[in-house]
Amino acid sequence: MFQVKVMSVKDYRFAVDLANTMGWGVEVDDFRFNQFLEPEGCLVLFDGLVPVGLATCVSFGNGGWFGNFVIRPDYRGQGGGRLLLEHAIGYLQGKGVESIGLYAYPYLEEFYSKFGFKADLELTVMHNTGLQINTNNNNDNDDDGCVAVSKVEGCLDFSDLLRFDRRFFGVDRSQLLRNIIQERGNRCCYVAKKSKEIVGYGLAKDYGTMVEVGPLVCCPDKSKGAFELLQKMLGELKDRSVVLYLLQDQKVLQEFLLGMGFSKEFSLSRMFLGVPPIQRGVYLAESLERG
Repeated sequence: MFQVKVMSVKDYRFAVDLANTMGWGVEVDDFRFNQFLEPEGCLVLFDGLVPVGLATCVSFGNGGWFGNFVIRPDYRGQGGGRLLLEHAIGYLQGKGVESIGLYAYPYLEEFYSKFGFKADLELTVMHNTGLQINTNNNNDNDDDGCVAVSKVEGCLDFSDLLRFDRRFFGVDRSQLLRNIIQERGNRCCYVAKKSKEIVGYGLAKDYGTMVEVGPLVCCPDKSKGAFELLQKMLGELKDRSVVLYLLQDQKVLQEFLLGMGFSKEFSLSRMFLGVPPIQRGVYLAESLERG
C-alpha cells in the first residue's frame, strides 16, 4: 500500500539515484537545499518500507512550485504518482498557496491537466559543455542603453534586488534568493542599474561539476540589460559546463546563446494550477524544481 512521507536524510541517496535515472545530474546538496527552503516539502513515496518515488515542492507566500517528480519505472501507472501530486497540492494549499507552478515534460501535460493545471508557455533547457566567450554583442533592438552592470554588494543592493524580484516574478522569493547569493562559491551574482535604480539582476549557482545560470530577471523595456547581465556572468564561466532554462518567448536571447555554442537539450511546458502570478521580464528560470 502506497504512503507519502517527508524525506529524511537517510532517503537522500535513494532520491539522488532515482532522480538521475532521468538524466538530471542532481546531487545530495540539491535535496538538502530544497529541504532547507521547505522542510516538509521533500516527499518520498513508499510501498510498505520500500521507497519507490519522490517529489519536491516549495512555497513562496501565496505562490508555490512542484518539481523533481519521478516514480520507479516498475511502479508507474499504479496510482503512486497521483498520490504524490495530491499530497503536494494539499500541503501547499494548506500553507495558503493560491497558485502552483511546474514545468512538465510533453508526455505529462495530460496527466497534470487532470488536476486543473493549464499550460501558458514553453521553456527550453540549454547546455554548453565547455563555454567559450564571444565578446561581440550585436543586440541593437533595445532602449537607450546606459545600463551599468556590477556585482551584488551590500545590504542596499540586496534589499533592492528582493523588491525588484517580487515586483516582476509575482511572489516573494526572498529566502531562496538570499541563500543563493550568500552561499559560498556563488560569486556570479550581478545587478543591472540605470541611474542607480535596479533594472535587472542575474544569479548563478556553482555545483562544482557544472554551473546553473538563473534566475535572470530584467525590465521588459530594458532588454539590453539582460544581454549585458548574461555576458558579464558568462564571462566568469569560461571552459565551464553551463546549463540554463530559457523562456521560449526570448527568441533574440536564444539566438545569442546558440551563437555562444549552447545547444538545446529539451523543452518543457510551464503550467499553473490557479491564477498564475503576473510575471514580466523573466528571461531565465531559477531551476526546474523551483521556478
